[in-house]
Amino acid sequence: MGPCQSQSKLKSSKNLQQPILIRKTDQVLTNNNPSMILPSFSPPQEFISEPYDDTKKNLSQLKVYKFSYSRFYSEITQGNMKLSSNQKLVQHNLTGKIRVAEQYERNQENEEFITQLKCYPLDNPRIVNVHELFIDDEFFYLIMDYCSGGQLSNYYVDKSIIPFTEAEIASIIYQAAESLRYLEQNGLTHGFVNLNSFSRVDTSNNFQIKLSDIRGLFVKPALNEQNVFSLPPEACTIKDQNVFNHQRDVWCLGVMAYQMICGYPPFEGNTIESVKSQIKKMAAQYNNFQFDRVSKLCRQLIQRVLVPIKQRISILAFMNDHWFRIRAKQNDQSILNQLQQNKVKISELQQLFLTFMIKNICSADQQQLYTEFVNLDENQDGQLTKEEILKVYSNRFASKAEAKAFIENIFKIADVDKSGTIDFGEFLVAITDKPGLLTEENLKTTFKMVASSNGKLTTQKLRFHFSVASSKLDKLFQDNFSNPQNVGYSEFELLMKQLL
Repeated sequence: MGPCQSQSKLKSSKNLQQPILIRKTDQVLTNNNPSMILPSFSPPQEFISEPYDDTKKNLSQLKVYKFSYSRFYSEITQGNMKLSSNQKLVQHNLTGKIRVAEQYERNQENEEFITQLKCYPLDNPRIVNVHELFIDDEFFYLIMDYCSGGQLSNYYVDKSIIPFTEAEIASIIYQAAESLRYLEQNGLTHGFVNLNSFSRVDTSNNFQIKLSDIRGLFVKPALNEQNVFSLPPEACTIKDQNVFNHQRDVWCLGVMAYQMICGYPPFEGNTIESVKSQIKKMAAQYNNFQFDRVSKLCRQLIQRVLVPIKQRISILAFMNDHWFRIRAKQNDQSILNQLQQNKVKISELQQLFLTFMIKNICSADQQQLYTEFVNLDENQDGQLTKEEILKVYSNRFASKAEAKAFIENIFKIADVDKSGTIDFGEFLVAITDKPGLLTEENLKTTFKMVASSNGKLTTQKLRFHFSVASSKLDKLFQDNFSNPQNVGYSEFELLMKQLL
């Protein structure tokens, strides 16, 4: 299997061969005249970057410039936010969105990292999104989600303080498992996930997290005094140390859960070899007072994970464990009310624009909505079926027939691709507050971000934003616009306001 292939059965895997979502804002339009053509941001031809030969072919569909991100982003002070030495906090000059810019030297190792990242565009709310890529003479710059809550490890500096309740820990570990389940479905493993690998989206009481260590998926670090605690027993020999599989990620989840409950990892030592010795002995302790403060189910789940590989449970069995029922459930009635308000049928092109707007303008809501989606997704396959929704909502109707009729109406609107199931992208679009999103300001901002330098929407430009083939976009334009070769702001505004 090649580096760009995947065994995923998710709808999102359909686009694995498409280029990673790279936004190329190349113009500024005024709010008073959104169709006004202004000087383009696009640099002269001689300034276009030439990546190394090894990655030039893979990056051929990306519009890469020979300048850093500073043309589109401004660096801002990070305050109390702890960032790595290669990270800077930046703000988009057009949208005002705050992101993190990660800087990587242009060497062969990072060339391979960028190549692999393009082969596996990660599109999951539990994983930080890579919004853009810039390349100059010396560096790669990845523009990524900003998680203002910081790394989980920041909350465990003092080992004597446990900052989260058991229910909060269950929620966090479950979200971590969701991200690893998605990686498994897309043929990827991490192998060293720990509290440094995940960051809180914000500091609210929702306790939403994202996998923020993207590079670790493609460039495996050498064993050191920081990551040795995540090593499973089967990888404690030199021969097997660099064998990465999904069971290794499950082990890491058990280590994380133990550390979040106790304040320290289950296997400790003063040297790498002493830690490995404890791991091979399975010397974790469960009779300490910290485990007296949590449920028996919690301890039992960890004990089903921190075992030899042949006895270790799968990621799916881990997620289906009874302990996770302690997580705070969302209000199903609010979801029902939002779905009931979704009356207007959405075209595929409208869905693409709505998804882009949600991700780039009101991305903070995605995490909470994904939690609600997962609560409905009984078998955790990333698709909602009519039967799954019926199980949740059948008792809210006078009869089963009435519930079925309601669900049929939901699918007529939300199942845009007519597959018979609803994926998260379709769910996100269906449940989003359209009047709140499709304001004049948001529409103008979106148009500025996706329009070409002539002030028009073109399929050539949009295919990079949407990771959709030009031929498919050509057909969508023909289906939605009377003059697909001349689509300005007024036509775009009319298309989107049909949803109100």
